[in-house]
Amino acid sequence: MKTQPLDSILTLIPAKVRVGAGGLCACSSGQPRFEVSTAPALRPVASLQELMQTEVDPSADGIWDAVETDVTRQGIEERQPRTPEEWAAVRKANLTLVEATNLLQIPRRLVGTKPFAAEAQGALDSDQIAERIASNQAAFDGFAQALRDAGLKALVAVDAKDPVALVKAGGSLDEICEGCHLTFWYPNQIIPALPGGGK
Repeated sequence: MKTQPLDSILTLIPAKVRVGAGGLCACSSGQPRFEVSTAPALRPVASLQELMQTEVDPSADGIWDAVETDVTRQGIEERQPRTPEEWAAVRKANLTLVEATNLLQIPRRLVGTKPFAAEAQGALDSDQIAERIASNQAAFDGFAQALRDAGLKALVAVDAKDPVALVKAGGSLDEICEGCHLTFWYPNQIIPALPGGGK
């Protein structure tokens, strides 16, 4: 196999990410040399819809589903993490959710990879959602930050292995998600009255 000189290989690497020859082996010069852009560009790849479907919703479900009480004909069934592996799985979901809140705030993220219609009566289509976010970006970012703060409280509960605190934090997560959805996704939703005239 024919080898190429190191200098000729380095010319193939873009300048913004090129490492000096001494940086490839720290022992040769002591300190690696990197050319780092002073203002790295954040370029969103996933759409908001994809981010919700692949990171936010599944990770939130991992928190909400961790502690449950089911009432069946056989009796009451309590479910919560008990083993180190089960708590680790909840922590993984929790970290994914917290980090996803940072991704939600990257500007210029498309709502969908392609336009989509309103999903139900009272909901908005992708263009309307985009317009609503663009006209009130501060509120959208505020919901993302509130979700992060609630996620951090859930993380404290996970690390303390405290199922009661985890349920409480999960309730806060649910309220924040619903508030954001009511503001940017289905603001005109009509909730039917309960049978019998109840509220």
